[in-house]
Amino acid sequence: MKPILSIVIPVYNVSQYVEKCIRSICNQNFDTNTVEVIAVNDGSKDNSLEICERLQLEFTFLKIYSQENRGLSGARNTGLKNATGDYVWFIDSDDWIAENCIPEILQKVTKSNVDIFWMGHNVILNNEVIRAVVPRKTLEPVTGEEFFQTYLNNLFFIWKFIYRREFLLDNSLTFYEGILYEDLEFTPRALIKANTCLTLPKAYYNYLIRQGSIATNIKDKNIEDRFKILNKLQDLKDQPGINNNFKNTLNGIILNTFKGTVKMSAKAQLKLPELSYIDVKKLQVDKKLPLASRLEFYCMKSNLQWFYKTFQYSWQIYKKF
Repeated sequence: MKPILSIVIPVYNVSQYVEKCIRSICNQNFDTNTVEVIAVNDGSKDNSLEICERLQLEFTFLKIYSQENRGLSGARNTGLKNATGDYVWFIDSDDWIAENCIPEILQKVTKSNVDIFWMGHNVILNNEVIRAVVPRKTLEPVTGEEFFQTYLNNLFFIWKFIYRREFLLDNSLTFYEGILYEDLEFTPRALIKANTCLTLPKAYYNYLIRQGSIATNIKDKNIEDRFKILNKLQDLKDQPGINNNFKNTLNGIILNTFKGTVKMSAKAQLKLPELSYIDVKKLQVDKKLPLASRLEFYCMKSNLQWFYKTFQYSWQIYKKF
């Protein structure tokens, strides 16, 4: 019997977290023929693999694949390659899912054969829910373009989505390897291909904010990869056949992400990469933006280094007070 849902868990040096993640999935009331759980050991140097192997003795439907380190995207690609379910859900190994949510999810995905489902999540800090993000209900399926414009709200996280596996394969949708923030690159590229999307208006996913994660540990690669992604999003925006509303929404994301990345670099005292000076020339400033925002973008386009230095100086003064 082919499973309905494949759950893919990339695993890399997460010995403190991975057992909680896997148990949150496997200790649920579902027919084990309907779900396969795939842990991809991405060259872990701690005892994450040993923990997974021990759990496999308890949960025989847990599959383990090991590979040399290829990063989060590479592990997800391996999981997708080996998945056999009708749908695929990518779950990060330091997070966990809601108690007994899988039976409800199985019921919804079998009832509505759509390309993409999108769920709510809780943000966890110091063992407390500091924010609950629950999407509004879609009464009927919407296109990926409409979903991108109306529902996404800049929440690109891959783990919020459940994808129909054949949709991913038919559109050659794999993850760009070797970069950080791959969610920002992948999500618009997937949604532009999707014919049908639905929301699951419950917080099924628990996202843990932890020290040392990509989001809290900014280095040169973080900055450089964000500009690489912005370059790719510019290319996507300029592809023929994309409607103007999608282009405008994507352009707004590019503008705000570019500005945010410049400021992130300045705060972290990191040099702007060469690609940033190439990307800034491609920015198309929306004349409908508030005057202050337009002025910021025009300043960046005219002299990016001056804008960077000015913000860096202002930030240093601000920190002193």
